[in-house]
Amino acid sequence: MAAFSIGLSKRSYMSLTVSMMTCLILLINVSFKIIELHGLIFTASSVLCPLVAIIYLIVLRECSIVQQRHILNQCLLALYLFSIGIYLLVNLPAAENMHDNPTYQIVFEAIPKKFFASTIAFAISFYLPHLFCCARKTVILISPKGRLLLALLGGYAFFSFNFLLLFSHPLIQNFQQIYTDSLIVSGGILLLVGVVHSTSLFMLKPVKTALERNTLPAYLSMPLYHYLVSFSVTILLICLACEYRLVSLPEGFTLGASGLLFPLTIVVSNLIGELFGYRANLRLAVVLILVELTFDLLLMGAVALPAPEFFNLNPFYSYILPRRIPAGTLALFVTFVGNAMLLENLKYAGLNLSRSMRILIANVISSSLLCLVNYSLLYGGVYSYDQIFSLAVSSWAYKIIATLVSLPFVVWLCNRCCKQTQTALHSATIAKNSSLFDS
Repeated sequence: MAAFSIGLSKRSYMSLTVSMMTCLILLINVSFKIIELHGLIFTASSVLCPLVAIIYLIVLRECSIVQQRHILNQCLLALYLFSIGIYLLVNLPAAENMHDNPTYQIVFEAIPKKFFASTIAFAISFYLPHLFCCARKTVILISPKGRLLLALLGGYAFFSFNFLLLFSHPLIQNFQQIYTDSLIVSGGILLLVGVVHSTSLFMLKPVKTALERNTLPAYLSMPLYHYLVSFSVTILLICLACEYRLVSLPEGFTLGASGLLFPLTIVVSNLIGELFGYRANLRLAVVLILVELTFDLLLMGAVALPAPEFFNLNPFYSYILPRRIPAGTLALFVTFVGNAMLLENLKYAGLNLSRSMRILIANVISSSLLCLVNYSLLYGGVYSYDQIFSLAVSSWAYKIIATLVSLPFVVWLCNRCCKQTQTALHSATIAKNSSLFDS
């Protein structure tokens, strides 16, 4: 289980990775959102694509080539995982009251088209050019001007390919005007970024700080931790996209589609808590809460912008209710912080509990808290009280069953990886201390 070299262990790595993943998945959610503002008619992607390019530019500047490859790999995997997860949930039988509900169409229509547009555009604009530069032209990744050019051209190509793949077939009304206005918006943002970045290169001197190495936890130098967090973030975003969709199961059971995959995030929390410790698990909780807040606020902002009458999707997106922000934040807090605290405290409670028993107790309590908070706050006023109670009971039972089914796998994986992880953490700590001593 290899670790990043100490020179690669930057605190900004995780925040940049999660930010880029969130923007890419948000792009899929609002792919067909068109905005009409001050006479301009442009797509939401004309703002989000430059935002991805800005994050990419920061990645090129702040991270090493190895970390840059890891970030791009994680983003590409997130796109695949999100689209596959949404596609699987959409093809499950919907509850009867969902067939005439606008939320049955929101996000879920044309998922293959959205997925291929975003994935192909991302691969052509960022992933493959970076791979080529790593193999043949590493000088571009080292030069500040080369990095700027790579990011700006990538942002322009990302927007263009994404727009053409989404709207060219079938040809949308006012296609030429929308593309021209969107190009103006996207090009204006990228040009502004280029001017600001170039000016900062000439006027500001780089400042070196010694804070990073002193305070960076050892687990942040391990790729496994970052990939587990990225997996959890992607699953969480799938759940947010399917929040109000209900799935009909055999024997008359009905579940929220988001609840079907959510136990996977708790499994990751168990693995991180057992392999990397309490603080690493708390960091996962903080990351998931910030992702939920960022995703929902950006989605609300995109939905709030006016749309032209001939392509107005706002009635669909109005089902993304403002109540989801406080409800989702509280639910994530009690679930993941509670799970982390229980896993840690049960270990030192003097009860001599086995690993499987600690995980089971922690998961049962955290899942119960999740169902209590989530369904009472999130679905109140949307469904009847009988439906809410039935959903809560069904969801709780499903989560307990999922915990019991996944428990042997989690314990086996923890036992298998624990020794390797501890060795890698010890090596990373020694390497960090020696580098600090040498400096």
